[in-house]
Formats: sequence, structure tokens, C-alpha cells
Amino acid sequence: MRLALRRRAVPVALLALAVGMGCAAAPSPGASSPPAATAAASTTATATAAAALAPGAAELPPLLRDLDLTPAQVDEAVRINAELERAAESVVGAANEFGRSVAGAARKCKGDTPFMQVDAERVVRGGEEMRPQVLDAIQRVHRLLTPAQRRKVSERLVEGDDSAKRERRNASRTRDLGPVLDLSTMQVMQMLVKAGVLWSTFADKAEPWRVHYHAAILDFARDDFDAHHEPVAAVPVVALTLEFVRTGLRMLIPILEPKQCEALGQLIEDKLDEQAARTAERAAARARFLEHR
Repeated sequence: MRLALRRRAVPVALLALAVGMGCAAAPSPGASSPPAATAAASTTATATAAAALAPGAAELPPLLRDLDLTPAQVDEAVRINAELERAAESVVGAANEFGRSVAGAARKCKGDTPFMQVDAERVVRGGEEMRPQVLDAIQRVHRLLTPAQRRKVSERLVEGDDSAKRERRNASRTRDLGPVLDLSTMQVMQMLVKAGVLWSTFADKAEPWRVHYHAAILDFARDDFDAHHEPVAAVPVVALTLEFVRTGLRMLIPILEPKQCEALGQLIEDKLDEQAARTAERAAARARFLEHR
């Protein structure tokens, strides 16, 4: 249930290049949705690897690393990311409240609650208010990069938009929930079927936006790219993502026993706490970096 556009969120349904930048304000499908329940483990590994990078590189969004950026470009990219994350703090807070509501519902073996509805509406409103700032940040990054660097970013995004790889990751994450929740073999099989239906349904919903997303990441390599005029800029990313999470919870809860519901709620809470700690660490590291520039 993470805030900030991450590459693990439904790539088709995201504000184009903000996915790779990791610097926008929308929640990814979280621990309540079967395919995404173990995403935090990979995030921890990424953070560990980033710590070994050259000074400044660790504070960059992963998409902008290894582009041969100048020190001035690194400073500005880190500054853009930091400014947008600060602007997103209210949305992050709303998404965290939504995540706590999901955890509470899961503990009680409920697929939905009025609290989830209210919190989801707050997140959607906040995400929509952030849209202009997200697009401005994407445009600033485009202006910052050289033509060669833009092409490399575009190529990375195209390479990452691989549905077959996503399907394999989704199935793996779904299976990983088995031992965490002490699921029986039959429950795991049921969950795999439901997860397949969930992802297929939302892939269909997102398909029109996927076409626009692909066009946008190709256009990013162009000198005349304008994030504000790309059709994908209007994608209802937050609403789609929250619908995904809520649908995933409603599909998962019926196959769980009370103790497993309790374990799922605790798992979601733990992931939220871990993410909050990582976010604070990243913000502190960026602040230290910028302070000494």
C-alpha cells in the first residue's frame, strides 16, 4: 500500500514517466492485493544496493542512475524529486490512513468497510490535486537531460513494459503469500486463480491507457516532448489503483480463516511501517546531500 509512484504499480495505468522516476504521489497495489503482497522485500534489496552507489547516485530515482549525469544534473534531479515528495506529503498521509483501514478490515475478515471508502475518496482527491505537479516534474526532468540521456530513459521504460515478466512476478508474489499466511495448498491454488482474474480484469481496464503510456515513453526521447499534452497525462491512476486494491481484498478475504485474516492485517501494518521508515530514511539522506551541495 505504498505511496509514490513506483515501478511495481500497474505500469499501464500510471502517469507515464513518473513511474520510473519514483517521484509522484499515488499508491501502488499493496499487501492487500495477492500479487503485490511481498513487494517490500525487493524494495529493501534495492535500497541496500543504492547505498553502495557513488555519492549522489543513491539519492536519484533508479531510472535516472547510470546516465552519466553531470554533478549539476544530479543535484537538480535530486531536488526535483525531493520537492515533489514534499508536495505529496498530504497524499502520502491519506494513503497511509487508507492502508490502515484496509489492514483493519482484513483483520476482521471484511472485504470492505465504510472507513475504506472514505479514506479512498481522500486519496483520490489528493492524487488529482497532485497531477499538475507530477507533470511539471516530468517536464523538468526532460529539460534537464541531454538527447542521448532521454533516449536511454525511453529505452529503459520500453524494456520495463513487459507484460510476460509482470505476469511471472505476479504469480511468484502470490505464491509467496502461502507460507506467510499459513495457507493450505488448496487456498494457494484458489488465490492464484483469483489473482489471475484480478490482474486480467484490470489489464483490460488499463489497456487504453497502456497504449497512451507506450506512446508517451517513446515520445520522451523527442526534443518537443510535452508531458502535459500526452494523452496518458489524464490517466485516473489513483482511482484505478485503489479499485485494484479494494477488489483484491474482496477476492482474497473469502478464502481465509480468521487467524489468516489476522495475519494478513498484521502483514499490511508491517509493510506500511517499513515503508514509512524507508521514506523517512530517503528524505533524510536527500536532505543531507542537498545541504552539502
